[in-house]
Amino acid sequence: MASGEVVKRAECGCCGIYEECTTDYILWVQQRFGGVWVCGLCEEAIKEEQARQGDGIGVEVALRLQAAFRSETTIRIAPVSILQLIKKIMSSSSNSASSLSKVPLASL
Repeated sequence: MASGEVVKRAECGCCGIYEECTTDYILWVQQRFGGVWVCGLCEEAIKEEQARQGDGIGVEVALRLQAAFRSETTIRIAPVSILQLIKKIMSSSSNSASSLSKVPLASL
């Protein structure tokens, strides 16, 4: 990247992830995807969707199909559930560690 290039934060129109990119790159991607900026992962998924659908479907259609697929398959887990899961894992791993410390080394 040249020292004079302007970097901006761009949001993927498919998955919502943010990336920092040069304004030139953002414009280039938007030109390829009907005015929407997409991240590299979604770009590849859109290309695969076009190949899978065949018959020369447009980028816009493939983008909509990929976005719909992502929204249907995304599992939303509440932060409280994640914290409870981490607590359970830590509790079980500390129980395992304490039970191992009681086992004589000769038996290992």
